[in-house]
Amino acid sequence: MVIEIEKGKNYAARFYYKDCFGRTQRPYKSGFPTRKAAQLWEVQEKARLEGETLSSEKVTFAQLRKEWRASLVKRDVSPKTLEKYDLYISYVTEYVDHLPIKQINERMCQKLIDMHLDSPSTCVEIRKVMNAAFNYARKKRWLSENPFEFVDMPTYRPKKIPAYDFEDIKLLFAKLKESGSKLYTPVLCACFFAATREEVCALQESDFERLKDGKYRLTLDKAIVTVNGRSFIKSQKTENRRRTFVCSEGLYAELHHYKSRNGISSPFVCCNKNGSNIQPNTISNAFSKFLKDNGLKETTFHKLRDAFANACKRLGVDLDTTFRMMGHSSYKITAEHYATADEVLTADAVGRIERALLS
Repeated sequence: MVIEIEKGKNYAARFYYKDCFGRTQRPYKSGFPTRKAAQLWEVQEKARLEGETLSSEKVTFAQLRKEWRASLVKRDVSPKTLEKYDLYISYVTEYVDHLPIKQINERMCQKLIDMHLDSPSTCVEIRKVMNAAFNYARKKRWLSENPFEFVDMPTYRPKKIPAYDFEDIKLLFAKLKESGSKLYTPVLCACFFAATREEVCALQESDFERLKDGKYRLTLDKAIVTVNGRSFIKSQKTENRRRTFVCSEGLYAELHHYKSRNGISSPFVCCNKNGSNIQPNTISNAFSKFLKDNGLKETTFHKLRDAFANACKRLGVDLDTTFRMMGHSSYKITAEHYATADEVLTADAVGRIERALLS
């Protein structure tokens, strides 16, 4: 109700509602210059408070999306992940935002996927984000089952690129050093420390600690994240991603070869000639161009982590150590990379079996 405190000059509004615990609340606000302003506040505040106690029968997909995203923010999900989710869920919002989620069935979900059949990778990402949203609805008891579990998906076969072996990596090192490329240091970091491009770009001189025996301890605990065109450095989100390495003085000097050669003074280890840090997309694009220009075998910068895992296996480094060096969240992920058998490993295995059975 609207209360006139001072005739024609000052108004207040009060109404009653029950919160999620069943208690009666009486929101009140005064100081409105007109009756209409007080009435508008009452309507808006009622809508906001009633939205906190959503009915499972009336929850629309737009409300679900808002609640689910808020839960991701509370869980401190990476800004990059949020940006990715926002992108792919925007592909479907115009079709389902207005619908109560209990009306969204597998036929509608199948139609949403069928609209993007020309890009199977997009279908995979749409299903991933919609699955997550509907699983949140099940957790909140707004749905009894996830309609996306019954959707037929197109076959998605990502391009298989074989990992570099020792000879490939040595040739890559030589070409990068010979050309004086700024990619030399990032590639060293990827091949010796299994660093991602985001970790490479955030690596600073303060992350190196000189030890008493002349060696250096490197701490990888930061990554650079680019969201909506804005870059910032953040700490790693999981404990496994925060890892340390001890390297020799010779490797430390090699990591600074590009900076020493060009007389660069910069807080960043991997940097441009003007001292600014390299951006992740720049590394990916420049690396791909460098391989083509120099006639080197096709790979990606991130695929150098697979080469790292493969090298660990060839050199007899145990799975547990490889897991900790790569910073994976589980052994299963490491095993998938670590289990990549190349021709050298399979030839060695067949040779040992041959010697055992035929000699």
